[in-house]
Amino acid sequence: MTAPEVGDACPERGYAHSPVQLFRFSAVSWNAHRIHYDAGFAASEGFPGVVVQSTLHGETVSRHALDWAGPGARLESVAWRNVATAVAGERLTWRATVAAVEGPRVRLAVRVLKEDGSECVTGTVELTRAF
Repeated sequence: MTAPEVGDACPERGYAHSPVQLFRFSAVSWNAHRIHYDAGFAASEGFPGVVVQSTLHGETVSRHALDWAGPGARLESVAWRNVATAVAGERLTWRATVAAVEGPRVRLAVRVLKEDGSECVTGTVELTRAF
């Protein structure tokens, strides 16, 4: 694997969270808010489906960054901001660009985009790669 350079784009990752995944993530994260697992309740609150948890967004941007970095990579830090709501079944795309490189340490500028191209999540992931 070649060393990344500032400005390099990581391969995009498309995905969608399922209602079952949201239910399970709520269970393991002790998040009992019904908008994350009860479609009827989510609709009564004005959402078109069960809502992706903000912490699941953080887990997803971290996991995709670690997958990009390869075996032996370590997560150093993650920071994200949810700028729009996503719901189960909605197609999302993870995009990242190398923002800084210091030896094996890499900082990625990450974004999660909705199907219409609007941002859902923005942030950074710092990791150490094993070269």
